[in-house]
Amino acid sequence: MIAPPAIAVTAEAVEHDAVFSRATVETAATSATFRIAAPTNVASDNAPQKVAITSSKLTATPEYLAIPKRLPAAFLTTKVTNTSDYPFLAGALNVFLDGTFVAASQLRAVQPGEKFDLALGVDEGIALQRKLVNRFAEDTGLTNGGRRVTYEFLLSVQNNKTTAERVVLHDQLPLSRNEKIVVKHLSPDPKDLKPDAEGTLKWTLDPKPGEKREITLKFSIDHPADVNVTGLQ
Repeated sequence: MIAPPAIAVTAEAVEHDAVFSRATVETAATSATFRIAAPTNVASDNAPQKVAITSSKLTATPEYLAIPKRLPAAFLTTKVTNTSDYPFLAGALNVFLDGTFVAASQLRAVQPGEKFDLALGVDEGIALQRKLVNRFAEDTGLTNGGRRVTYEFLLSVQNNKTTAERVVLHDQLPLSRNEKIVVKHLSPDPKDLKPDAEGTLKWTLDPKPGEKREITLKFSIDHPADVNVTGLQ
């Protein structure tokens, strides 16, 4: 039985340090065979046994994923490339951050040279807030048969850590499935930031230690007065 990979993460690298002989690996079209270099004693009690295969030090690029519309929490993630000669087998994964266990997850199969992501859990050192600061409703049309509701939200990211951090902030404009309901993107300027096909807006921020960044998100909804529009906040 192969033990679940244990991945340790520092601010600069993903690493798993252990003292043992490295195994050799032979790869085929659909399989990989590991040959343990040193003799290993295995108990004859018919119980599963774990044998270490190798250790690798991999460079990681850490960043925070934040979607305050859904949850006011920043999730630390890293993008890693498997620069070793070994494939990582799919299975249970134990993650340690600066020597402290932070998460148990699942790892997909990762081949040498392939990139993969690691989720390291919530970091309270990054504070998030999404606040509705203005909602304005008005009648439109010559006969007041239409309604326009304008929403203005303030998104804030506070870096309470002692180092500069990268935060990828997401929010979303409403999507209309009815031709009678028209969504207009007002702020930030659509020329500077365009939503994707799902209405998602993404900002990549690099706040300095102690810095607070604020972003205004503003949009309007035009619809007939007799059409009820919900789920906008």
